[in-house]
Amino acid sequence: MACSEPRTVVDDRVKFSTLGPNSEGAIHDGNHALFGVSAGNSYFSRRHLTDVLTWATARFAAVDIVYADVALEAMLEAFGYERSAARKSVAKQLSGTRRRIRGACDDIGAAAEKVRARPLSGFLADPGYQEVRARTQTALRTDVGLRAAQDATAYQFLSTRLGPAEMPAPAQVGAALAYVEAELPFVIDTPRILGVASSVHCYHSILPLGRLLFGDRPRGLKPADNQGYAIVECRD
Repeated sequence: MACSEPRTVVDDRVKFSTLGPNSEGAIHDGNHALFGVSAGNSYFSRRHLTDVLTWATARFAAVDIVYADVALEAMLEAFGYERSAARKSVAKQLSGTRRRIRGACDDIGAAAEKVRARPLSGFLADPGYQEVRARTQTALRTDVGLRAAQDATAYQFLSTRLGPAEMPAPAQVGAALAYVEAELPFVIDTPRILGVASSVHCYHSILPLGRLLFGDRPRGLKPADNQGYAIVECRD
């Protein structure tokens, strides 16, 4: 289904658009914002993280950064890395990601008191996360549209690592799907996972899953009423 028309607002450091009927309300409430940061995503440099955190800490009572560390070794192995080399590469990538986040928090000064940064793997045993993930896993088995959007998101992720005419191997697709599936609960119901009144999932583009879930779906899995989605882009 077509998604609701985003309304773009230009701020000092960023421009942002809300997506879906409940997202403007979640931003207005100002309870919580979540940023998902991938180790392989160069968009969130220290400077860009500083800009989005400056914006977020001025608007929200609390901000969480969840950086992905799930399925990364499997992904690299699927691209031909030996297991030991994949482990070392992931460790290096995650170290760089944490360094960028720490640097951005240093840059925003006292406002960093509002910011928490945690790895995705740290939530795997959390009851709230497990509850939401069980819902998403059930939906992925039965919801054809959701599964197609998950596939499209995984292929979009893989396209940054493949050549223009190169097709991904089955192992690469499997690792990418595992990566996306582990992140999906935060798109569906961050308030349940983190115990906040409402939350806005922030990313710098509209992912296929975001376009589907925050569109006008007549049926199937939908985000919680207090879950919003925003496209937050730096102004450079």
